[in-house]
Amino acid sequence: MRNAWLLAIAGSVGVISMVSGDEILFKSGDRLTGTVEKLEGGKMTFASKVAGKLTLNMADIKTFSTDAPVEVAMADGKVHMQKLVASDEGYVSVIPGGTAQPQSLSLADVAKINPDKPRWTGAVVVGATVVRGNTRSETASANIDASRRTENDRISLGAGYYFASQRDNNTRDSSTSADNWFLKGQYDYFMSAKLYGYGNIRYEKDRIAHLDMRVAPGAGLGYQWIERADLNFSTEAGASWMYERYNDPNETRTYLAGRFAYHVDKTFNDHVKGFHNLEYFPSLESLDSFLVNTDVGLRAALTARMALEAKAQMAYNSQPAEGRDKKDLRYILGVAWTF
Repeated sequence: MRNAWLLAIAGSVGVISMVSGDEILFKSGDRLTGTVEKLEGGKMTFASKVAGKLTLNMADIKTFSTDAPVEVAMADGKVHMQKLVASDEGYVSVIPGGTAQPQSLSLADVAKINPDKPRWTGAVVVGATVVRGNTRSETASANIDASRRTENDRISLGAGYYFASQRDNNTRDSSTSADNWFLKGQYDYFMSAKLYGYGNIRYEKDRIAHLDMRVAPGAGLGYQWIERADLNFSTEAGASWMYERYNDPNETRTYLAGRFAYHVDKTFNDHVKGFHNLEYFPSLESLDSFLVNTDVGLRAALTARMALEAKAQMAYNSQPAEGRDKKDLRYILGVAWTF
């Protein structure tokens, strides 16, 4: 009996030693070896030795094990950096350090494996046009947007500048037809997986619109309806305090405004991404006074980091400075560096 028991152990050890790498046991009974790279959103990224990199549905997996320690993020917020062993009952066991016993965890309670570390993502976009001959004109634009998302919050930053000038062929004098810039920032704190509170501020100046300064701090609530690698959509509602200073003629305006906004971006394939943003600021003191900032565009990848971007921007002010137009509409083509 003792010899049979020892042979059984030796046979088990021999089988284990033959299996190198991580292993997945499917509910169908099939097994797959390779490396567990990532688990998130009910999907596992698995590098198979035979089939290459695969995306697997966790609903099809009974359990799995790893050869080396991995970062296991649980649904309750706890994080384990440990090796995993499989259980045929549909559990994974965290192998703790020291002499403590392994801890069994239900697969349903595992939120992520090797989650992405928070990092800044965004793009810097620049564009310029120079015309010489019968027409003499120059345009230049620069824009940057960046965001950093964690489990609990999100920071979004942005800035932009647009300039244009053109020569009058009759007088031969050059005049500036556009000269504006802005800075903005927003902090979102997620109170649940979808609902978040935000605080933001925007500063802008437009010399042609005689806007010497506009400062708009605000706060409110947002809802992240969709947040995926290929599609994001959110809406926001809140209030902003407006401070505007105009020149020619000199005028200062201060008022409380509502704020309604939405943001959407869609990745169509590996090369093309679309986006659309809108902010609406209705005055809470005068029904015929409101501001709108919106853009829509496409970004097409040229290389892993470089892209071509085409977009339309519109800024609408229902109560502009005296003698100024209500609407500024621009079409911008630029080259983007993404990060």
